Amino acid sequence: MHMQHQHSGVTRRCVVAAVFLVLAALGETAGAVVTLTTGYTGTRTLTLRVGAASGVDTVQFNVQGAATGNSQVYAAPVGGSGSSIAATGTGVTFRMYMQVPAINVPQPMTTTVTSPAALTCSAGNCSGYSIPFSSIGWTVTPTPSGTYAAFDLQNGTFVNGGGTQTLLNFSLTTAAGAAEVASTMNFYYTNTVAYPAGTYTGTVTYTTSLP
Repeated sequence: MHMQHQHSGVTRRCVVAAVFLVLAALGETAGAVVTLTTGYTGTRTLTLRVGAASGVDTVQFNVQGAATGNSQVYAAPVGGSGSSIAATGTGVTFRMYMQVPAINVPQPMTTTVTSPAALTCSAGNCSGYSIPFSSIGWTVTPTPSGTYAAFDLQNGTFVNGGGTQTLLNFSLTTAAGAAEVASTMNFYYTNTVAYPAGTYTGTVTYTTSLP
């Protein structure tokens, strides 16, 4: 995740941006939130996609003038080099897909995100200042519902002080099959502090694993 915060000239300006690494991509359209199917007979497969089908997506928040630090949420468009799936508005596509044959059942899966403690000044008049990553959060659409709602991607914020937090954690336990979590992450910036003018940057990494 890449963040920026800026103030310029007479006009005070705060910019916070987020960069998401695309770890992998599949071409199918993902519509449901959590989908389970049975009867898979191939090899173990695991795919994680965060953002567009290729390249790196950027989420950027802009706050200007008197709005700086007034607790209003600002969200600019998401940039990327490909079209997203299951995305709405300025959201970022999130898709975890796993296929597990009978020989590997039961099969646990964990998906995490790792963030630094803060976005640090990279340009402007903000030398020595930083913005906590915990000032960035996300909501997900569609809202988790139905039988598997508890296993879906949930609303959240980046952990205070940085570190790794678990986003998904469940197992296929009784039969060979496939599981897919497909959501749109809609990021927001709490904008509660007026920081010095400048650009603040940082990166978050999404990881998924089948032990």
